[in-house]
Formats: sequence, C-alpha cells, structure tokens
Amino acid sequence: MNPANYLHLPQVRPVKVDIRGSKIAVYYLFRTTTKHASALVINFQDGRWKKIVEEPMVRLRDIYRDCDNRDFGRDPFGLQIAVLVSVLRWWNNSLNSFNDQLIAYEETLLLQDTTNEDLHRTNAEINQSLHCMAAHLHRYGSELRSLSEIISDIKSYNEAFDAVFIAHGVRSADTLIRAVKELDQAASHAAAISTFRDELQHKIDNILALLVDNTQAHNDQLLVQNSKAMQEILKATEEQAAQSLAMATQTKRLTEDMAKILQQTQQETEASRQVAIQSQRLSEKMMEDSVAMKTIALLTAFFLPGTSFAAILALPFFKDKSWFNSTAGIWIWVVATIPSTLVCFLFYWSWSRRELVKKEKNHP
Repeated sequence: MNPANYLHLPQVRPVKVDIRGSKIAVYYLFRTTTKHASALVINFQDGRWKKIVEEPMVRLRDIYRDCDNRDFGRDPFGLQIAVLVSVLRWWNNSLNSFNDQLIAYEETLLLQDTTNEDLHRTNAEINQSLHCMAAHLHRYGSELRSLSEIISDIKSYNEAFDAVFIAHGVRSADTLIRAVKELDQAASHAAAISTFRDELQHKIDNILALLVDNTQAHNDQLLVQNSKAMQEILKATEEQAAQSLAMATQTKRLTEDMAKILQQTQQETEASRQVAIQSQRLSEKMMEDSVAMKTIALLTAFFLPGTSFAAILALPFFKDKSWFNSTAGIWIWVVATIPSTLVCFLFYWSWSRRELVKKEKNHP
C-alpha cells in the first residue's frame, strides 16, 4: 500500500508489469569565457527495465550523431526536450499499463458468478489491489503536477537566457520560437496525461462501486441461502419438537398406566398381605386346635385302656366272683391296662411317623 514502493500489475497482457519509480537528473553548464557547454545526465531508473532506462541516452546519442549543426550540442534545449519526450513516453506507457490492469479487473467483475463460493476471497484480493493502485495514482497526480512545473520552468529558462545564447552563438534567433512551440506541446501532452490520470481515478471509483455491488449481491445470496437453511433448520426443529411432544404424551400416558398398575399391584399386595395375615392367624388357630386335639387324643389314649378295662371288670357277671370284689384283684386291672396303654401309645407314634414321612415325600 506504500505508494513509494513499486506497483505490481499481475493481469496486464501479454506479460506482468511492475511500475517502479524512475527519476532523471540533468545538469547543464555553459562557460561564457570559453563558449564551451557541459551536460551531465544522471539516470535513477530501475536497472531491470534496461530498454526503458537506456532510452533517454540512446535518444540523445542519436540526436547528437545525426545533427549537422555543431552548435546544436551547446544549446541545452536539445538535451531538455529529448529528456522530456522520454519522460512523457514513460508516463504514457505506465498509465496505459495501469489502465490495462483496471480493464482486466473490470472484466473479471462483470463476468463474475455471484454464486461462486470463492468470490469473497477473489473480491478481497481485487479490493486490496485497487486500494493500492488508488494510493499510487494519488502520488502520480503530485508527480505529474511537478512535471508540468518543470516544463514551465524550462520554458521560462529558455525565454530568459535566449538573448545570452544568441549573443554567444549557441542558438539562432528563430530557435526560441521552435523551443516554445515544442515545450507547449510537451506541456499539452503532460496535461493530457494528467487528465488521463484523473479518468483512471474515476475508473477506480467505478470499479470499486462494481466490486461493492458484486460483494453485496454475493452477500444477499448468502443471506438468502442462510435464510433457507435456517428455515429448514427451524422446520426440522419444529418436527423434532412435535415428535418430542408426542413422545412426552406417550410417556405421560405410560407413566399414568404404570401408576395405575402400580396402584392396583399395591392394592393386590395389600390384599395378599391381609390374606397372608388371615392365613397365618388361621394356621396359628389350627395349630392350637391341633395341639388341643393331640392333647385330647393323648389323654384319650392314656385313659381309654384303663377306663375300658375298669368298665369291663365292672360288668355284672364279674360280681359273682368274690375275688373280683376285693382290692386284692386290682392287679388284674393294672396288668391289663399298662400293656394296653403302651400299645396305644406305640400305635400313635407309629402312625404319626408314617404320616410325617409321607408329608416329606410329597413336599420335599
């Protein structure tokens, strides 16, 4: 962006061009005593442009070689006009290359596809290049104004010293008229070049406006694409929200059903628990009854033989026997009762054992 540096024009055809700073210094000395003139031309142009750098020197050499008037070399006007022509040609070539680059950028922007994804990068490069060219073009304006002032100074110099040059035989009387005419032509050429520079400045503004329009169109398309993408995303989000709502509704229904099932299960569990409690109580009562029955059975088994034999021995046909009516005959009841009682208990134990074994087989 520094206008003091060279300007690279990458799209100028047929080859790429670099506009580099070029300066030429001219020193002229005329000795009135010896009527001898000396000129020193110092060229500060970039050496990579050999043909352009050597052009002023070659022009001066050809002018002095083909000149028939030996006094022509002493007149500074020939040297001045030769250098000015080379300088004006340099400016004309530089601005033409500058214009070619602008035309290339304009064609690129006019043919641009605003749907291209690389458009932003390309426009950024063109924008940077155009701003750099605009900075150089501003500097060219000051340089061209300086060139116009130099041409005006050269004209004033020749008019001021014309009489001196004629007096010393350096030039003829009609030389000033030709010099002023050629300097006016050079000034007119410099003014045309300056006008061309102003036109290039307007062209840069127009191309920048076109660049802004293309960028805006590209941004608008991106905005439309992003809007469509956002609409699709919102639509997908709405569908997902609807699906989530449906799933939430189903989940709520399932939760309610599970709550009902759980409530019924709790009720059934409570009923089962109550049934289990009643069963436990019934079992306890049955066990109590069983114990009572067993106790009664045992008591029955214990007293049944004795009471049975006592009843038998109390029958009437035993009363006729005198030995039955005395206490001495009690041993008969004891002998009959004790074995019978033992047999009853043994039978009860055997039957209980068999029932227990049968129960264990049925319920292992």
